[in-house]
Amino acid sequence: MRRTNRTKRRLFSAATLCGILAAAMLGGAGTASAAPAGFAGPFTAACKGRKVGEDLLGIGNAKLEWWRDGSGDSGTVCARVSDNMPGSHWLGVRLGRDDWATTFTDSGNYSTYAGVIYISMANRGEFDQATVIGWLETDDDVYSSSLWGVV
Repeated sequence: MRRTNRTKRRLFSAATLCGILAAAMLGGAGTASAAPAGFAGPFTAACKGRKVGEDLLGIGNAKLEWWRDGSGDSGTVCARVSDNMPGSHWLGVRLGRDDWATTFTDSGNYSTYAGVIYISMANRGEFDQATVIGWLETDDDVYSSSLWGVV
């Protein structure tokens, strides 16, 4: 019985995140295209730049954090989800731009954080922005946060 509830919860979580991403992509300006090579992805030890935001995920000290390095049409946006709860549990972070069809995700059974992942903001259109989504799953609940409009 417990395994069935966990599977249902994961399916619900995946469906919720897909819906959030679909809404973000549909709300973007213009036609989405694939991210250019070298514009995103490598996981790094720490985000560069200044921390520009943080959302608590509703349990303990779990939080979605994001940074901006550079400004305007250059630099990067970086994000991670972290917590200090004992043991491993499902953590995830997704980062994308509304002018790209590509998103970058790190999720798995982690003990401290998911991410650190970044995308480039170079060559973006006047209205193109980044989307950051983070989530944490415990045995009984899913906590998530999302932010549109990181420039």
